[in-house]
Amino acid sequence: MEFSLSLIVAQMLAHWWVTLAGVVAGILIGATPGLTSSNCTAIMLPFILALRPVTGVIFVISLHAGSQVGNSFPAILLNIPGTPSAAVTTIEGHALARLGQASRALGVCVFGSVFGGIFGGLASIMLIPWLAPVALRFSPVELTVIILFGIVVIGPISRGSLIKGLVSGLFGLLVSTSGPDPMWGRFRGTFGLVELYDGVPLVPALVGLMAFSELISLVFKGQTDRPTALQSITMKEILKGGLDVIKRPIESFRSSIIGLIVGIIPGAGGSVASALAYQQAAVFATKKEAPKFGKGSVNGLLAADASNNAMIGGALITLFLLAIPGSSTDAVLLVALTYHGLVMGPEFFHMNGDLAWAALSSQFAAAFFCGLCGVLLAYVMGRMVNVKLIILIPFISVLTFIGGFASMGLTFGIYVMLVCGLLGYYMKKHGYVPLAFLMGLVLGGQLEANFFRGYRMGHRSFSIFFESPIALTVWGLMLITLLSPLLRSLFAKRAPAPTPAPFPDAGTPDDQADEPLAGASGR
Repeated sequence: MEFSLSLIVAQMLAHWWVTLAGVVAGILIGATPGLTSSNCTAIMLPFILALRPVTGVIFVISLHAGSQVGNSFPAILLNIPGTPSAAVTTIEGHALARLGQASRALGVCVFGSVFGGIFGGLASIMLIPWLAPVALRFSPVELTVIILFGIVVIGPISRGSLIKGLVSGLFGLLVSTSGPDPMWGRFRGTFGLVELYDGVPLVPALVGLMAFSELISLVFKGQTDRPTALQSITMKEILKGGLDVIKRPIESFRSSIIGLIVGIIPGAGGSVASALAYQQAAVFATKKEAPKFGKGSVNGLLAADASNNAMIGGALITLFLLAIPGSSTDAVLLVALTYHGLVMGPEFFHMNGDLAWAALSSQFAAAFFCGLCGVLLAYVMGRMVNVKLIILIPFISVLTFIGGFASMGLTFGIYVMLVCGLLGYYMKKHGYVPLAFLMGLVLGGQLEANFFRGYRMGHRSFSIFFESPIALTVWGLMLITLLSPLLRSLFAKRAPAPTPAPFPDAGTPDDQADEPLAGASGR
């Protein structure tokens, strides 16, 4: 079925209520630590299967988009990422909140997600005929290098030590090997615990590393009063955050393109998209912007959130044309479509054109409602920062325990959360990078599985990882990222020192000319 603008508009108007319901549900789910769009869609699968195929698909897509907005709220306000893909948002979002710019950070996240959603929708509709074959070029070899790239570079770009960042990421990879071998199914690193047969549970680990460790830090520092920097959340400042997105078109487009490409890659997901987009924002940062990364960078925050929503459009390309889910939520969606007897693949658009265009066009309506509902809910949820920390800390502690328990339904999840919380506190105290550890833990299983598949493809030769043009390009980007701090320091040392004034006591003519102005301003 050919592209039709009138058809897209008609589908958006016919299903706006489904989109609104999905976005609101997604925002609430994303804002709840321990809940993700994938496990919630899995829980609601019987309800989704009872709907008409087009209604169920639009609801899932809208829920996924809304969750990418909602997961930023606790990440900014409480330093608790609502979902793993919001882990990068906590770096800059909470730093901005501590600088008194929580409203601005919320606005950047909401409108950055809107931009990414619109971009992903346009790309999935206009570029789907020739973008889909690109995904076939990403074999396990390219996936291995890309995932390794995302893990290795997260330490330096989060303003941590290069060595300690690498150690943190590699330690996360080591812990991720607990559970079944992805190639042979043999168990290792379980220490006789049945609960570890599926590996270390990610949600309790995420809540412990990012949330409970922060609570421990606050308690040991004696910070039980509400930080004055987090007192005011205003609608005006939230909308100003939207202006920040408009003023940064290059960062918005670059991050959205990265999110789109990562979405096309099967199984990569939002965690990879946000990490890569954030890394590239740091690499291309100006001299004025670079020192802000890790301390409250609007560019870094925009990169993480724009890429998350643009990733949805890329994942739909892979799902519809190749029948390969690009994310966990898309896997649930694939199950629902298969249940209704729909054949996914290159013929999907010819056989189910109405459903396909309705699903793709729903991204625009979802972006609109993400902006509208996101701003309103951000303002409402921002009221929580007016509560003193002496009251808020116990409440957040309860949320962290619920987040640790909810994903598994076992007290073992709480134990994992506590251990990871203590580990995160130790890492922060001694200059290590908890986020690098988390990235290694989240992406370690994918890295190991793709590495061994690529290794076997190369007939047990490591040279295959250095033969593909795509892999070589990623290796080059990795080297540039790791060596850029060293190169900057070398160039800084070689730069000529400023020439001192010949008569420092008297001052130069320019200095003397400025003195009356300084005096006037002082008066």
